[in-house]
Amino acid sequence: MIEKVPSRSKPRRWWLAGLLSMLQPGLGQIYNGQALKGIGFFIVVLVLAIPVSILLIKYASIYTHLIVLILALGIWAAFVADAIVYAKKRGATYSLKPYNRVLVYVAIAVALFLVRETDSSFVRACIVQSFKIPAASMAPTLLAGDYILVDKLHNSERCPNRGDVVVFKYPVDPTKEFIKRVEAIEGDFVEIKNKSLYLNGKLVKADYAVFSDNTILPAQTAPRDNFGPATVPKDSIFVLGDNRDHSLDSRFFGFVDKSKITGIAKYIYFSWDSENSSIRWNRMGREIR
Repeated sequence: MIEKVPSRSKPRRWWLAGLLSMLQPGLGQIYNGQALKGIGFFIVVLVLAIPVSILLIKYASIYTHLIVLILALGIWAAFVADAIVYAKKRGATYSLKPYNRVLVYVAIAVALFLVRETDSSFVRACIVQSFKIPAASMAPTLLAGDYILVDKLHNSERCPNRGDVVVFKYPVDPTKEFIKRVEAIEGDFVEIKNKSLYLNGKLVKADYAVFSDNTILPAQTAPRDNFGPATVPKDSIFVLGDNRDHSLDSRFFGFVDKSKITGIAKYIYFSWDSENSSIRWNRMGREIR
């Protein structure tokens, strides 16, 4: 008589199922023997990344940010709860699957992490990217410690408008990225006389431009207060910092080729005041104009 070899069984630990699901969406389900369900949960997270990123850019506001955060936490909590409930339900009756091994969990977690990073890299490269403002060259529009979202979908169009705040590769050192405001576009005739900006012969008055130094520097000394006249070349833009007396911009490094534009800054999603070690709540969700 041939005896049937009993399958190995081992109870599922609910806390371990929940922890694995917290670390990596779907991993807790795989631990519970629900491989297809776990992979499905992971795919849901992966697929949602792109439309959510577009939503944050197209409908930028503190309310959109809060809604997305609440939904993300809700989905995450649902995945964790599902893993815990199923682990408790199976109790000691669970028969181990071939993939119920520590090394397999690690391999799956690494594989899922790499796939998620690839998806995140695509989002950062083509849709939206986060940046931190390190200095005050765009104050008061942007303060040091502001965290902003940049719309990279516009990057493919290469058509920023006057007044747009753009992130671009620093012409002198492309490894660095600067953020400034577009003041003139291809074909515009630009000139700065005694701190006043003239575009196509007309004085430009802008509330966002601030000056903190009453000294007027002659063009022979520096182009800060007197620049041009000059015509913006084809496929180029002329950019200035809103904090005009403390900004390294087109007055010093010249025009910026549109191919160097990373994207258009859309809104501030977080702001940290390092001097007072506090959050600037009033800046969160503010649209960048």
